[in-house]
Amino acid sequence: MSLDRVVGDANLYIGGLFSLRRKEAMRKANITHVVSVLRLPIDADLFQDYKHLVIEVDDVADENILEHFPTSNAFIQEGLGGGGGVLVHW
Repeated sequence: MSLDRVVGDANLYIGGLFSLRRKEAMRKANITHVVSVLRLPIDADLFQDYKHLVIEVDDVADENILEHFPTSNAFIQEGLGGGGGVLVHW
């Protein structure tokens, strides 16, 4: 599973859950913050090196993800503004 850069020079990436196991790629991308968008039990050890935000949503058409944008946007801005990188995974 790859880390895909979202926008130009910003260190904002998307990827799957298994992207977290690619420690060297995470280090090279300077990932400091991780946003998990899912409702599953997650191995906390995967996140020990990162600041972590969990957004518990189901992958269904009527899920209201907009209600999570203020929190997720602030978290992402914190990571990017601090000079780090952010991975958003599902």
